[in-house]
Amino acid sequence: MNFHFFSDFESMSAEGFDLIKKEIEKNPNLLFCVASGGSPAGAYAKLAAYKESHPEFGDRLRVIKLDEWGGLEPDSPFTSELDVQQKFVRPMGITADRYWTIDPDTSDPEGACFYMEQVLEREGPLDICILGIGVNGHIALNEPREVHQLPYHLCELAPSTLANGMLKTLKQPPSFGMTIGLRGIMQSKLILLFIAGSGKKEAFERLQKPCVSGQFPASFLWLHPNVQILVDERAV
Repeated sequence: MNFHFFSDFESMSAEGFDLIKKEIEKNPNLLFCVASGGSPAGAYAKLAAYKESHPEFGDRLRVIKLDEWGGLEPDSPFTSELDVQQKFVRPMGITADRYWTIDPDTSDPEGACFYMEQVLEREGPLDICILGIGVNGHIALNEPREVHQLPYHLCELAPSTLANGMLKTLKQPPSFGMTIGLRGIMQSKLILLFIAGSGKKEAFERLQKPCVSGQFPASFLWLHPNVQILVDERAV
C-alpha cells in the first residue's frame, strides 16, 4: 500500500488523472471499475477534459459500475448511476456495449448482482478499480462485518453509512445496497483509493495501521500488491 499526500483536492486529482491516463494509454481496452462520489470526481473531470482534445482517448475503454443504492424513491437524483453518468460515462463517450451497470430501480436486486458477477467473470479481472472510503471503513458498499460475501451482492447498510453526508437528508433514504464484493476488488490489477472530503480522518488513521479486520473492510487492501492511496491532506 502506497500513500501519496497532496496539499489540496486539485493536486490529488491531477495525480489520479495521470495514473489512470497512463494505464489507458498502455492498454486502451482495459476494464475500469467506476465509483460514484466526490472523491474521484476531480480525476474524472480531468479525463473528460483530456478527451475533448484527444477524441480517440478512451474509445475502447470498458467500464463496470462499482455499486448502487437500493430502495430510493423513483427518479431519485442521488443514485450512483446518475452520478457516474454525469461525471464519467457520458463525458468519456462510453457506449452501451462497453458499459455494465446496476439499475437503481431494478425489481430484481439479487438477479442484478448475479448478472454483474457474471459480467465480471467474463470480462475481468478489473484492470483499474476506483474506490473511496466510508467513515466506517467500507469500500464500495462492503460494510463492516465479521463475514464478507465475495461476489457482487446485496448488502445491509450500516447505521453509520445512513447517518453520513447527503443520505441523512433524504426523505426516502436507501434501504439496501448492491455492490461488488471483496473478491472483485482484490483481483483488480491496480486499485486507486481517493481520500477527500469531510469525516474521513478517523478512517484514514485506522487505515494506516497494517492489520486486517472484517470490521474495517478497507484494511483488506493491505493484502493487495498494487494499491495507491491518494490523500487530500485537508481531509485527514
